[in-house]
Amino acid sequence: MSRPAVELTPEQVSDPIHGYTALREEGPLARVVLPGTETPVWLATRYEDVKALTNDPRFVRDVSKLNLEGPNPHEEMVKAYGLPLEYREYLTSLVILDGPEHARMRSKVTRTFTVRRVNALRAGVEETADELLNSLAGGEQFDLMHDFGYLLANRAICDLIGVERADQDQMRTWILQYAFGSDPAECLAGLEGIIGYTKELIKRRRAEPADDIISTMIADEDPTTDAEMVAMVILLINTGHTPPVTYLCESLLTLLDHPDQLELLRSQPELLPNAIHELLRYTTPVNIGATVYATEDLEFAGVKISRGEAVTSALLAGNHDPDEFQKPEELDISRAPKHGEHHVAFGGGAHYCLGAALGRMEAEVVFDRLLIKRDTLRLAVGRDELQFGAWPGEGNHLMSFPVRL
Repeated sequence: MSRPAVELTPEQVSDPIHGYTALREEGPLARVVLPGTETPVWLATRYEDVKALTNDPRFVRDVSKLNLEGPNPHEEMVKAYGLPLEYREYLTSLVILDGPEHARMRSKVTRTFTVRRVNALRAGVEETADELLNSLAGGEQFDLMHDFGYLLANRAICDLIGVERADQDQMRTWILQYAFGSDPAECLAGLEGIIGYTKELIKRRRAEPADDIISTMIADEDPTTDAEMVAMVILLINTGHTPPVTYLCESLLTLLDHPDQLELLRSQPELLPNAIHELLRYTTPVNIGATVYATEDLEFAGVKISRGEAVTSALLAGNHDPDEFQKPEELDISRAPKHGEHHVAFGGGAHYCLGAALGRMEAEVVFDRLLIKRDTLRLAVGRDELQFGAWPGEGNHLMSFPVRL
């Protein structure tokens, strides 16, 4: 008789050590129910299995291709956020596309996220960071997440997409409603705002092309539908805000929690790129990877999986696997990765994070301005007063970050 699935709490999903150790030791895959969902999934917690899953062609992300009956984790996630299923066409983005469909859509924006293009944005990001910090430094305290992080990330991703400067504050409001709305109505209002604005922007860019993602998709020889462009904008706006800002704030908090590592970074600023890599491993801004579905009865990591069964990856667990990382529970910004990018915080395979180079560049600018050029950053509240919120299927994340400079 098979054991019942383990119902994970947001606290377990967010705890890299205590949340996964028992699951990892029990077997390569664990049968779990993620917070905010009801359908059991197989969960990979070991580094090698997490890596392997990103490149296994026997799994797909688009469960609709399997013509299965009954609920699935993807639909439960949509329902958990209170979004009507009729918005599916705008939520069917790169995240859940496979094979040629995925390659087709990704190719339309890949050139915009090259290292060269991202480096060209650095001066603007530095200027924005300096302006924001100069205006905030004289006050008693401010929320580093909402008064700085989201403003910085918003400017960079909106400029890439083509959102007019005059409209960028409104776009930020909409995406925060969509991502953090306190009720389904607020989430829906944010989503509707983004959809309506993007449709109008597409009309403008058809008449007046610019050097941005919208214009690039319009000009592509392979026609892009309006629904596809709206879906791409929703994906890029969301992922261009939430994960990088979560990473920035939770990494800064981690360094404040590890004053020895913070002092090491200040004394050896050349360690900054390495510190960003180690903090991506240690904090892992997206705890749980995308869900994939078996296209046939198969065996993965020694476990028999039936056609249609869901498998997902605990990215945070993979980045703290003691079989892969020596003393993974310790933050060590001098830790040398085995190869160029050792962690799995950006996923892998065909779905490797499009914005990885942009996120690293933003982190380099912020850490340089806040930690290396300044040495006064500190919490404005007690450590135990910080607010964390649970995201469906994801776990707990920092919701605000009150600090003083």
